Amino acid sequence: MPSPVRFAVVKKLLESSGWTFKRSKGSHFHFVKAGRRTMVIPVDAGKVAPTYVREVEKAIAEEERT
Repeated sequence: MPSPVRFAVVKKLLESSGWTFKRSKGSHFHFVKAGRRTMVIPVDAGKVAPTYVREVEKAIAEEERT
C-alpha cells in the first residue's frame, strides 16, 4: 500500500498546474480552477492519503491531454 504524501508537496503540485487555494474548513483544503469542479483535499497530521494524491494526479493528467 502506498504511503501518505506531505500536504506541502500536493499543494505545490496543484498550484504549479494552475489550481488556486481558496479556503480551508477544518482539515479540508479547497482548491479551484476555472472550468473545473472544486477539489477538496482532506489533510490528516500534515499528510494526504494516497487516494487523494491519485485524484490530483488524474486531474492534472486530464488537463494535459486537452
